[in-house]
Amino acid sequence: MRTISLFVLSLLALTTVAQVRHIAPSEKYALPSDAVMTEYIRLVETSNNRDLTPAEVRRSEQIVEDNAVFDDLYSGKCSWYCGGVIDTITASSSLPASRTINYGPNNAHDFDHTTAWVEGADGPGIGESLTYEFPGGCPRITTVKILNGYVKSEKAWRENNRVKQLRIWYEGKPLAILDLEDTRDMQCFEVGTLGYNNSDAAKWQLRFEIVAVYPGTKYHDTAITELIFDGIDVH
Repeated sequence: MRTISLFVLSLLALTTVAQVRHIAPSEKYALPSDAVMTEYIRLVETSNNRDLTPAEVRRSEQIVEDNAVFDDLYSGKCSWYCGGVIDTITASSSLPASRTINYGPNNAHDFDHTTAWVEGADGPGIGESLTYEFPGGCPRITTVKILNGYVKSEKAWRENNRVKQLRIWYEGKPLAILDLEDTRDMQCFEVGTLGYNNSDAAKWQLRFEIVAVYPGTKYHDTAITELIFDGIDVH
């Protein structure tokens, strides 16, 4: 009887996961060209060593203003992050760091298009995940924005796996599967209203699990450059 009961419970759990809704991107916006991204990185690196000239400042600002992805990442404009807080980001695995590059989970939320979280499991990383923990008083989330793959260059993006399907777990329960397109564009997903915006509420979690991937031409590792949020309760 116990064996039968466990079998039934397992079937119910699988059915619940299978029945979650699929969400396609509601909006996409493209990265600048590799040449423009390289120019922007050069300007940032230059600013670390000396003051930029007025012309260089204007060019840096223009690159950000002219591109929606860079505007999200680098403009510093008011957004959900005016009040949005993330306590921790953890990963089920990460590719070991090289001497100059790390691939840890915080890379998926560092507002930097040149870094990425790369899972570290054998094979393509099916079942590997990122977990974000939020304080109860955090503004509620309505949108997940993803730069899929290792987008720092066209070459890196093509050589590494990209996520095809990403399952969202909300407070330990399957919420939805995000159906990502195989593109370097920023993809935006409307996921409903998540969280509490209540300082008396307990911390809560979102987990993003790799379900399927687009294969890279050289590596089996799966990468996510950015996984960030938008929402309400901040204006």
